[in-house]
Amino acid sequence: MGSLKSDDEVELIEEIELNEAVVYINGVRRVIPDGLAHLTLLEYLRDIGLTGTKLGCGEGGCGACTVMVSCFDKRLNKCVHSAINACLAPLYSVEGMHVITVEGIGNRRNGLHPVQESLARSHGSQCGFCTPGFVMSMYALLRSSETPPTEEQIEESLAGNLCRCTGYRPILDAFRVFAKTDDTIYTGHSLFGHEGNNFICPSNGKPCSCGLRSDTNGGTAKQMDAYNESYECDSYNVIEGSRYTDKELIFPPELLLRKPTFLSLTGFGGLKWYRPWRLQHVLELKARHPEAKLVVGNTEVGIEMRLKRLQYQYLIYVAQVPELNIINIKDDGLEIGAAVRLSELMNVLKKVMAERAGHETSSCKALIEQMRWFAGTQIKNVASVGGNICTASPISDLNPLWMAAGARFHIINYNGSIRTTLAENFFLGYRKVNLASDEILLSIHLPWTRPFEYVREFKQAHRRDDDIAIVNAGMRVHLKEKDEEWIVTDASIIYGGVAPCSLPASKTKEFLIGKSWNKELLGNALRVLEKDILLREDAPGGMVEFRKSLTLSFFFKFFLWVCQQMDGNPFFRENIPLSHLSAIQPVHRPSVIGCQDYDLVKHGTAVGSPEVHLSARLQVTGEAEFTDDVPVPPNCLHAALILSRKPHARIVSINDYGAKSSPGFAGIFLAKDVPGDNSIGPVVVDEEVFASEFITCVGQVIGVVVADSHENAKLAARKIHVEYEELPAILSIEDALQNRSFHPNTERRLIKGDVDLCFQSSECDRIIEGEVQVGGQEHFYMEPQSSLVWTTDNGNEVHMISSTQAPEKHQKYVSHVLGLPMSKVVCKIKRIGGGFGGKETRSAFIAAAASVPSYLLNCPVKIKLDRDIDMMITGQRHSFLGKYKGWIFV
Repeated sequence: MGSLKSDDEVELIEEIELNEAVVYINGVRRVIPDGLAHLTLLEYLRDIGLTGTKLGCGEGGCGACTVMVSCFDKRLNKCVHSAINACLAPLYSVEGMHVITVEGIGNRRNGLHPVQESLARSHGSQCGFCTPGFVMSMYALLRSSETPPTEEQIEESLAGNLCRCTGYRPILDAFRVFAKTDDTIYTGHSLFGHEGNNFICPSNGKPCSCGLRSDTNGGTAKQMDAYNESYECDSYNVIEGSRYTDKELIFPPELLLRKPTFLSLTGFGGLKWYRPWRLQHVLELKARHPEAKLVVGNTEVGIEMRLKRLQYQYLIYVAQVPELNIINIKDDGLEIGAAVRLSELMNVLKKVMAERAGHETSSCKALIEQMRWFAGTQIKNVASVGGNICTASPISDLNPLWMAAGARFHIINYNGSIRTTLAENFFLGYRKVNLASDEILLSIHLPWTRPFEYVREFKQAHRRDDDIAIVNAGMRVHLKEKDEEWIVTDASIIYGGVAPCSLPASKTKEFLIGKSWNKELLGNALRVLEKDILLREDAPGGMVEFRKSLTLSFFFKFFLWVCQQMDGNPFFRENIPLSHLSAIQPVHRPSVIGCQDYDLVKHGTAVGSPEVHLSARLQVTGEAEFTDDVPVPPNCLHAALILSRKPHARIVSINDYGAKSSPGFAGIFLAKDVPGDNSIGPVVVDEEVFASEFITCVGQVIGVVVADSHENAKLAARKIHVEYEELPAILSIEDALQNRSFHPNTERRLIKGDVDLCFQSSECDRIIEGEVQVGGQEHFYMEPQSSLVWTTDNGNEVHMISSTQAPEKHQKYVSHVLGLPMSKVVCKIKRIGGGFGGKETRSAFIAAAASVPSYLLNCPVKIKLDRDIDMMITGQRHSFLGKYKGWIFV
């Protein structure tokens, strides 16, 4: 037990409570009033016209919303610059900070930033929707780096950004030029130089033949042999970054002088937002509101509130509480505050590994490796150690390691009493932890490892970067030499992804202790482990056999790795067969390199010349306008769809009473309200704008609700209750074949010769038959479906802007649904943020649904789909099942 430090040991902070937030955005001071705690930073930025920051996924997975946030860290006595996901950041979390968006670093009128110009010239932008996010990730890396970053650091900084167009090569080519040891962006000097007769490439600092030579005027000219040499992208030096130094936005002096204050703010639906500056304030708030959620990065709570529709009335933002941000290096281990960000922890662990003896930091190395693949940079910059622990996810990457490493958690209650518990005893069940309602996690104590004590991390996911684990593990063993044998004196084997919470392999641990570390132990331990970690056949997550095999293979790899670490020690006789080495060799992916080799032949035209495409500079500055970026007209309403949650059913009744009393509600429109024909379809007219009686799939549109805001429209749509009579459902191709459920008039046969006769012939020596299955696939365009519809000529003509690959279909569908001639319907499209076929037909259904309330109410209506809704209703690319049968002569 312990107690909280006395007040004189804590920095004194004025007891001032504010009900407004001050934030600088692109150098401009803004005062954000009370009542907006429900908004994210992204929503606010777009509301004030900074639409260069995009909404892609809404859960921090795509990086399209990346911005840079700067704050003054009093512990380090300097400004800290971090890339974050604006879609997750609560608006008030950036109070007292400087937010820089893509618009704030450069534009076409005043000049582009070198990062923007390099990306444009390297053809790193195609549709351009993801481009501002990439720009800001790279910009934040440069602002936060005291020296030029390495290529590996650049690639790591982009791990949280997705692009569906380019394949990443031109993006990395554009940013690779910043990975140098001397450059104008830092020193104001050029890297141009020569080594002998070779030109030193500004991209990699090595001799090359870029084809640059000095001209007669002492400048630089490009010499190109039309047939013998390849063309390479312009280097960073051509961008003249030295001229940009006086344009960089500084950290606002007001924020340096601003004193920390207690924030108490509100949001929609009675939401209360608190930002305490002392630990005692946190404990008082938690005692007053036991159900309150503590927030640091909002990476879990934000997703629960938005995607899982959970309602939390009280949020306590603890990211800036000094007592929760401590990092102390002690004789017996490392003390880590619960609010310490993962990126900061990684930096500290790397420093510790460089300064302390190697045998003490085995657990540090394991944590670094696991956090390396934990998430993108934007998430690691805000996600906290304590948040990941207390979420108690069964697939947490770090919790098995805390448990295996013997970490101890310090827990404090309202009275200031501190108790300590082992990490292994902290997790009680699915998302349940050993915390009373008035307690919070204060800090984590990570002990140093002893000589001949080894800790290792394991994780298997669908992809290596930024993905949740299928199974993960943390393992530790301590060996001691006795009678010329190396005996296990202590061990810990913890798995994640196999139970409702991280699970110790207790029987395996008991078996290991006292045994000699040799091949005999391995075989016996695997047999014990197989019975120790059991998965039900219907275990959540599926892939039961694969997950079982992973638990065994992880321990096998751990055994081999420990043998490798022990190699060379006296009396250790286990040799690893060469055939097994690949199981433990670390994966070091080299920097991505792409080569282009083509001739540049100029005959007075741009054909064949690698010209920057016309929208590139608009895209890299965030000035390119997509459908959701178009300013909404006055009195514009927002639409949300009423969707079926049943695969096959008959609609019995629709109760809209709750929706009509919802804030901002303006109307509900169903099949009976369609002024024209409710039946539409791209090839075969077999669908409806709004389901009139029968439901044929989950996500089918039943109607549309309009309200004064996007959030209010979604809220009203959720309040509509649909009563169904459920009918038998066909959920797979196999089900359809079994029920002989086929689309009419779609039989296609190509016949040449008598196939049946061939199979019956005696000349047929061998018959080969089987089947091929291909699963469905989401198109995953970066920009979700969206449309803006409005009327002109007193409601007699309809115009729209849509994100679509087929504007003619929009014109056709909307005219059909509204009963208007096609000449009275106009569809415009400037650009789309990716389509890949997913916006060829399905986007027209969205526009048609929005056109009904717009036409009937004679006012503009905007509809945009959240990513989860988009993926639910747009059909995706269908799955396929093919069966084949053939015969051969032997």
